[in-house]
Amino acid sequence: MTEPWLPSTASMEGGATLLDQLTSHCPPYGAALVEVLDAIWAQDVIDTPTLELCRLRIGQLLGGAPEPVRVDPSLASALRHWPTDDRFDHRLRTILGYAEQLLFDAQELGDEQVQLVIDVIGEEGFLVLTYACGVFETTQRAELVLGIGRKAS
Repeated sequence: MTEPWLPSTASMEGGATLLDQLTSHCPPYGAALVEVLDAIWAQDVIDTPTLELCRLRIGQLLGGAPEPVRVDPSLASALRHWPTDDRFDHRLRTILGYAEQLLFDAQELGDEQVQLVIDVIGEEGFLVLTYACGVFETTQRAELVLGIGRKAS
C-alpha cells in the first residue's frame, strides 16, 4: 500500500485526524464538511446505529475499514453477513440493501425498492438515508484516494 502523503497521526496536535488536517488547508470546506456530518448525526429521523451500519457497510464495500464507533461491535462484526444474519431484521435489511444499491448503481434503483425503504422509514427517513449515504461514500472515497483511510486486511 502506498504511504499517505499527509503526516502520520502521531504528529497531529490535539488528537486531530488526518482528514481534519487536510480540511484545515481549506477552512470553508472543512467547516462545511463538519457542519454536514454534525447534521447527519444530530438528526432524529433515523437512529444513529442504523446510519453507522450504513457508513460501515459502504466502507467495507469500498475496500476500507472504518472503525465502528456508533454501534454495538458484535453487530458491526456481523455486517458482512447482513442478508442472512438473524441480528438484521427486515428494517435493517431493507436499509442496507438500499445503501448498497446506491453505492453500486443508483440509476438502477427501481420505484419498488424506493417504496420499500419509504414504507420502512418514511419519506423523511428516505431523504436522510439517501443524503447520509452519499456523504459517507464521498468522504470515504476521498480518504482512500488521499491515503487517509485504512485498507481492510
